[in-house]
Amino acid sequence: MPTLFSTTFGALSYGAGEQFMFPNGLPGFPQETAFLPVEVPEQLPLLYLQSVQTPNLCFVTLPVNCLLEGYKLSAEPDDLNVIGLGTDTRLGPGILCLAILCFAQDGTADANLRAPLVINLENRTGIQAIQSRGDYAIRFPVGSSREVTTCS
Repeated sequence: MPTLFSTTFGALSYGAGEQFMFPNGLPGFPQETAFLPVEVPEQLPLLYLQSVQTPNLCFVTLPVNCLLEGYKLSAEPDDLNVIGLGTDTRLGPGILCLAILCFAQDGTADANLRAPLVINLENRTGIQAIQSRGDYAIRFPVGSSREVTTCS
């Protein structure tokens, strides 16, 4: 069983096929192609994405449906084809759509709803879907009055 060292979590052992693969990397992180999802039970629904390659790189994410009810993904068909989803942009049980969180010095957090991570759970392959339409904020305040308190 492989083990990686995380600056955030220490030693993490994981099984084959547990990691999420991003074949094209992420914008700003083109060499980062493998992330291990880490759940901390008392912090759910937060999901940490720990880089397999870089011990001090870990993204904090939330499912978009925990932030905004009725979120509609608008991804490029070519991007969806990379992860085996064809042209279907409906969010469902086989698709994990995550917003990356950014934290300010004062502890407040914003979620990037315009460029979510989209992961096909069947093959554990993902992309960052940068949406050209401006329907969603790049900095959506977590904890705003528009926030949905339960995930569905």
